[in-house]
Amino acid sequence: MTDPIRPVYQLPTQGPADPILQELLPEFLDSWMKDLTISWAAIRERADVQELYRFGHTIKGSFIQFGYRDLAQAGREIMSDADAGSWTNAEARVQALLSVIHTMRNHLSSSPSS
Repeated sequence: MTDPIRPVYQLPTQGPADPILQELLPEFLDSWMKDLTISWAAIRERADVQELYRFGHTIKGSFIQFGYRDLAQAGREIMSDADAGSWTNAEARVQALLSVIHTMRNHLSSSPSS
């Protein structure tokens, strides 16, 4: 058995450039915190690799839309995990992404402009 992966996703240094996306950012982060906890738990319980693949695809597209190309990589990797049937790796990636999202949300909440 191999050791579990330990993905590290970098905290973005900039938010979206588009003012509309800037306004939507708190809701975007809150929604993803929910999806990466509640929705992820349900996906994991059902153990449906097609659903896992779609979840990764949604992560990829959503984060690209907000300008977070580096975080979109998590979605690509989860899609690969689905292809390989690797729920353990997908779990590690989801938890790593969730950690970054929490940090982003905390920074946003503590900034004077939020």
